[in-house]
Amino acid sequence: MKRNSKDLLKKILKIAGIAVGAVLILIILFFFFAAVTEYKPADREEVAFTSSLDVMEKESFDIMTLNIGYAGLGEEMDFFMDGGEGVNPESEERVRTNLEGIEKTLNLASPDFYFLQEIDKDSSRSYHIDETEYLKKEYASRAYAQNFVCKWVPYPVAHMIGSVDSGIMTLSTHKMDSAERISLPNNQSWPKSMFMLKRCMLVNRIPLKDSDKQLVLVNFHLEAYDDDETKTEQTKVVVDFLKSEYAKGNYVVAGGDFNQSFPGAEEQFPTIAGDMWRPGKIDPAMFPQGWEVCYNLDAPSCRSINQPFTGLDGHQTFCLDGFILSPNLSCDFIVTINCNFKNTDHNPVYMRVSFAD
Repeated sequence: MKRNSKDLLKKILKIAGIAVGAVLILIILFFFFAAVTEYKPADREEVAFTSSLDVMEKESFDIMTLNIGYAGLGEEMDFFMDGGEGVNPESEERVRTNLEGIEKTLNLASPDFYFLQEIDKDSSRSYHIDETEYLKKEYASRAYAQNFVCKWVPYPVAHMIGSVDSGIMTLSTHKMDSAERISLPNNQSWPKSMFMLKRCMLVNRIPLKDSDKQLVLVNFHLEAYDDDETKTEQTKVVVDFLKSEYAKGNYVVAGGDFNQSFPGAEEQFPTIAGDMWRPGKIDPAMFPQGWEVCYNLDAPSCRSINQPFTGLDGHQTFCLDGFILSPNLSCDFIVTINCNFKNTDHNPVYMRVSFAD
């Protein structure tokens, strides 16, 4: 009996060892696959764009920025990285419903330019709907830059995010001369860096009628889930680029999702107790004298996704979305359009700009 027991124990241990070994081999193979297929964009690279023939007059123009949350972060959603439990939207129907709502929101105004962030091209979380095609509208001028590409995001383990192909997109009613992706600093450590966003700026150059100067559009989505040091580094890269373009005599408007709180926003939208995601803080001293940081505090531009949205009372909100203008441009007005976060976790911010010279 003792011999049989020992033989049985050896068999069990052998099977267990084979099983553990097989799991380790699969893990090694997965990380090898992730390393080989990791998205590694160049520091600067041209991206595809389409363009209309309409050359912009040197007059005032309107611009809107909106983080669409891949049409997966509507009022019903919470998110595990913000302190909630949700991962991906419950159904393709929900994503399409949110997309329809986002399209209606964009149609509230017809600006010259749109800055869109978190727009999916081919992702599991948005059921592989090409949102860049869905939301391109009638705008002949458009450009898309990837900032989150991964064959498979393996977390959270119980309900993985899956494949992601996402980025930022700029739409224009006017002629574009170029589209360029410029990488921003990324301080994620390996192996986490293989599965995280590669943040960037999308830069478009708009020719101006009867002028040798350009209107330079800079669309971005800064770091959300790293330390404030990374946000500061990324903001510095953005500001240095803006200064270099202004030094050439160009007109510069930059904007998008800063993932940082604007001055006065914390007093307007005070912190609510609880374990949830917090934004960084914008330091106005980072921007050169004469540059205008444009935002609106009449309504929040973003909500916490630690729980489904049930109304502003008792829910954490922020002001994270806005613009930066070079000294040769001026903001006529800026407004946050309160859509009550029905189809995305952000509200659109709309601005009218005039040429100051």
